[in-house]
Amino acid sequence: MSSPEVLPAVYSAGTVMVRVGASYIEPDDDTGKWRFNRNVYPFLDGLRYDIDSETTWNVTAGFMPIDHFSVEVGYIGNSEHDVDLFGLQSPFERDRIKAGDIERRTGLLMFNWFPVCIESWVQPYVGIGGHYTDFDNVRFSFDANDYFALVSDGIGQARLFVEDTWGWAGQLGVDVMFGRDSNWLVNVAVQYLDVEFDADLHFTVPSEIDPRLFVNAARTDVEFDPWIYNLGIGYKF
Repeated sequence: MSSPEVLPAVYSAGTVMVRVGASYIEPDDDTGKWRFNRNVYPFLDGLRYDIDSETTWNVTAGFMPIDHFSVEVGYIGNSEHDVDLFGLQSPFERDRIKAGDIERRTGLLMFNWFPVCIESWVQPYVGIGGHYTDFDNVRFSFDANDYFALVSDGIGQARLFVEDTWGWAGQLGVDVMFGRDSNWLVNVAVQYLDVEFDADLHFTVPSEIDPRLFVNAARTDVEFDPWIYNLGIGYKF
């Protein structure tokens, strides 16, 4: 009787995998309302924001110190998300205007578990870890400046100051080899990032003390919380 064929390991201790691909970033909680002192800033009552989805690129590198487990670092490239303001007060003629763009970049550290046998050329995985997300401040559009000028006598350039943030991250994905003996693979993954950041709306109004007074007009906690859908190719060593 012949002995059963022993298949070579596909993912085992010592394996390194590198992936690169495209990402679609969809904020989970993409609308919200500014929080502020209505007694001081009644002209902002009812003002809301809307953040749109965007596409970008990603790259990851993982190492398996032992069978079935990997440590992975990743980077999700720059994406610019349009921010609209709506719920505007009259006599402004429109109900919604584009305020500007929020630029975002994210670094990830993930710990993944590969549950199937190390000989399989289809390797699903589940992971958990953390992220650091960097945001750039927003210079508001002419339309937004016109609105603040109309309802509050605002002058000059309005800005949105956005703080960087840390949070947890989770993912579910699969690597599929281009054949049992191939080192090339295709990757599909879905990630969820816990991203909550503070945003301050600043604009300038006239003052009796100073002709130009910088005012912190409104603050809100934005729960960005994106779902990220990744598709890419990779290579294992």
